Amino acid sequence: MRIERFLLAPAAVRPARTDRATLGGPAIDRVLMLGLAATALALDLFRLPGTSLWADELVSVELASQSWPVFWQFMSQHEPHMALYYLLLHVWLIVMGAIGITADELVVRAPSVFFAVLAVAMVFVIGRRFGGRIVGVVAAALYLLNFIQLTKAREARSYSLETFLVCVGWYALLMAIGESDRRRWWIVYLVAMTLGIYAHLLAALILAAQIVAFAGLLILPTEWRDRARRSIRSMVMSVGFICVALLPMVVWFVAHGSTNAWLPPAGAAAVLRAVWNVAGHDVVYALLLGGAAIAAMAVTARGIRGPRSSQTIAPAIALTCWLCVPIAISYALTQPYLNLHLFSWTYLVMVVPALCLLAAVAVVALRSPRGRLAAAVALIVAASIATPLYSFPPTQDFRTAMQWVANRWESGDGLVSTTWSATLATGYYTRIGVLPSAVSDGSPTGWDWPAPRERPLDETAVAGYAAARSRVFVLSGLLLGDTASTKEEVTTLEGTFDRLYHLVDQIAVESKDGSLTVRLYETRRRGESP
Repeated sequence: MRIERFLLAPAAVRPARTDRATLGGPAIDRVLMLGLAATALALDLFRLPGTSLWADELVSVELASQSWPVFWQFMSQHEPHMALYYLLLHVWLIVMGAIGITADELVVRAPSVFFAVLAVAMVFVIGRRFGGRIVGVVAAALYLLNFIQLTKAREARSYSLETFLVCVGWYALLMAIGESDRRRWWIVYLVAMTLGIYAHLLAALILAAQIVAFAGLLILPTEWRDRARRSIRSMVMSVGFICVALLPMVVWFVAHGSTNAWLPPAGAAAVLRAVWNVAGHDVVYALLLGGAAIAAMAVTARGIRGPRSSQTIAPAIALTCWLCVPIAISYALTQPYLNLHLFSWTYLVMVVPALCLLAAVAVVALRSPRGRLAAAVALIVAASIATPLYSFPPTQDFRTAMQWVANRWESGDGLVSTTWSATLATGYYTRIGVLPSAVSDGSPTGWDWPAPRERPLDETAVAGYAAARSRVFVLSGLLLGDTASTKEEVTTLEGTFDRLYHLVDQIAVESKDGSLTVRLYETRRRGESP
């Protein structure tokens, strides 16, 4: 079959000068890369317009919408670990506003989608350059279908940017070691990894993985050992420059500590949760993907002891470190004796490209061309089935709640948001026109910029606000991770409204991560004449 011969083109890596499967490579590789990128774009945009922002996205967007002094004060004093993303989103929203485009859900997520598509292209480029065409196609296909990748590509957060820069950093590092014209690749590596860590602090774990991989290439008897030894000086200088560039962030975190205090110590449940999400909530795919990755690492270990003629062992060592080192370090540092709050399935999106590439390497390791094709198809079909993202309700469906309020809003009404996420949602959906502008006038709030600190609502202020209005909407958006005290405060406030005022209508909006309710009260006291 022509398709079989095409997909199963020779996978062995040739010397860099004779096989340039990069952006300027053969036309067929460009077509494949563009096709995979277009598929990723279609999946990322599917049902995305109008899908509500949730709490963490609202933090990103509301921060990026602040004036420059407030924005800078927040970044410098409270939470710099996504600094690069926040800065890009800030500039993006300024540009959109200047040309008259409303910053709706699609617009604010557009940068994330853009970098997610670029990350898919980079996975293909890495696979094609260091493993052959089938590695590039299968790895990119598995990556663009991955549940975690799809989830983060569709959020106004930094994960897509971080993963793209990490992929560029790995590609540049391997090219710097393997190419004869190395200076430009060391520069690309230095810039990409510095920006990647400023996109998200956890990318520092990738830097650790690269150091371990480089040490392995120095020691292990692979085809790249001599190249790695010639690169020691460049590697040391590059890592040194990256560390110097990161000093401001290091100083901040030493002084202020982790910003992820909500993450509990990691245990077996956290590991299983990570595996479950990486596998798209599908046991069969988990077994196939995990088995393929383990097989690839086993083939790599066997190849290290074999003849040095193999051209794929050194890149496979790098992929193994890319996958395993960040997981091991983040897990170890999130144990009870030293809980730095680093281990979360969300943060593991940065190692998913390595997992997909290793699975593709396992496919190539099969001797039979028909076996390779069957394995590739089985993995991709299983990945397609294990993509339940689009059947899920939004994490928090504030848009539906806000539209319900807007449809019932009357002059003289008010709205009280009982949680920080509801407060941010009210501000955002008022600004883009879903809610009337009068909604936020004088409303008590539990959130202030630039200090991102939730505080209890002032009951006296709430009572005064309600007394001045004929009706009040009470919006609550509790998250599963909210503290017990926060949940108690919300319950108390809602109980006060139930006791003092007449409940007219209410709605409970289906959301994936916690309850979301809106209640409408007439604010005259029970038994009191209008």
